[in-house]
Amino acid sequence: MRQLMILEVSQKQAYIFASTRLRDNIANSEAICQVTDPAYFKLAAEAEGKDFDVERRLVYSGGGHTVLEFDSEEAAKDFAWLITRRVKGEFPEIELFVRVIPYDESKLPGENLKRLSEELEVKKSLRAAAFGQRTFGVERIMADTRKSQTAVEGVKALPWSRGEERRGDYTYPYQFNDLGNSENESSFIAVIHIDGNAMGKRVEELRRRLSREGMGWEDYKKSLRRFSDAIDRDFKAAFREMEDQILSEANKPALAKLKLKPQMIPLRKIILAGDDVCFVTEGRIGLEAARIFMEKLSAHKNSEDGKGYAACAGVAIVHQKYPFYKAYELAESLCSNAKKYLAGFSGEDPEVNTHACSIDWHIEYGSTADSLEGVREAYEALDKTRLELRPYLIEKATAAKVLDMEKTRRYGNFRRLILYLDSDRLAYARGKIKGLREAIREGEIASEYYMKVRLLEDFAAAGHMREEEAQLDADTLAGLFSGKPDTRMLCADTRDGKRRSLYFDAIELLDTFIGLE
Repeated sequence: MRQLMILEVSQKQAYIFASTRLRDNIANSEAICQVTDPAYFKLAAEAEGKDFDVERRLVYSGGGHTVLEFDSEEAAKDFAWLITRRVKGEFPEIELFVRVIPYDESKLPGENLKRLSEELEVKKSLRAAAFGQRTFGVERIMADTRKSQTAVEGVKALPWSRGEERRGDYTYPYQFNDLGNSENESSFIAVIHIDGNAMGKRVEELRRRLSREGMGWEDYKKSLRRFSDAIDRDFKAAFREMEDQILSEANKPALAKLKLKPQMIPLRKIILAGDDVCFVTEGRIGLEAARIFMEKLSAHKNSEDGKGYAACAGVAIVHQKYPFYKAYELAESLCSNAKKYLAGFSGEDPEVNTHACSIDWHIEYGSTADSLEGVREAYEALDKTRLELRPYLIEKATAAKVLDMEKTRRYGNFRRLILYLDSDRLAYARGKIKGLREAIREGEIASEYYMKVRLLEDFAAAGHMREEEAQLDADTLAGLFSGKPDTRMLCADTRDGKRRSLYFDAIELLDTFIGLE
């Protein structure tokens, strides 16, 4: 009787970011990819003198788990024992959950797969495997992770790639210092988390369509596999295209500000599995790298369901020595906040998640707040004006319908403003500009007074910019480049009914931003 098996690694982030070293984070991420890869299953089976036919056994791999099928319960249990013992031997800290159920021929393929996922969640909720002997007190303790070095006797590590080290003539960094940081100029890194929008909903829509068409099990699983493979392929392609664009600017003035070693790539992939993406860059190019990735991704379409992609990004800009796991958690929270922002459009555009991309970020200076909500509580001026305008919509990756509903929070406007403030066309000392940030904290009246006292009345004069550079949205930023120091230059009412500063984001990021083409 046919059996379905699902394998999934739990607590992925805790495992990946357990170490303080970038090299270890990369290796840990590769280890998770390894233990859920059908190619690894084949190697493990062959090491035990058994056969594993990937084409026959694999249902699909994606969404953080892998689904297999077997001809009998005995064969499924034998493989479960083989692979879990292998994983425990090579990677003792990985929590691999496995669940096996019989395939019910009276039910549709989608119903069987849904039940399989539900059974896995039940098993994970019990977490019986989470309790065990971690150390006996006599093992060698690794300095970076504070964990013991252990291995299951009789299990030898299988050969596996630990990630790319080079790309053509360029080398990927293995240390944060190699990202291009420079002493006394920039010690920040950017941790970027990007997640595809509404991917679970798309899977369910595909399953319903296949069920309506009365597709049998063999054709059904092939369609799911093609869909999953296309997601993985398209996200990897977008990442590679982002790298291409950044490398194309390696010898241009913008990236010359980074103190890169010769032929060193200023970013490093950590997670790139399906629609789940995490990478790290030098702090000043993190926002632009995320923006480029989403623009490239939006140009792809899934070959199985024919739909394009949209995603949200969270960018945590932190000091190199900031705990990496906390930086990743912050990036996740920022990405979730960007998704929450898009959800606000769903009443007028139910499909907003499929054709809009959004980005949120935060510069961490050592806040003690436990959550992003706690951090953002401080982003309120004395007159209740909100300081932050973020999250922003990525125009080139967002449909016109959504952009028309939100004319203020556009990344392109923010980008043009910060490049203007950082240009030599603005004849003001940087200290004056940064002083405006503190005035904004006191409210609009204090900001207007500061601009008059500090002689910033032509702060945004259009004459300082070429016409094509001054094309901030006229409806949104009315008066921004008028040369008049009225309150319209500083704040605007946004779609959520709150009054927000138009300048604060750009001034706060002034020393931590490099614009890319």
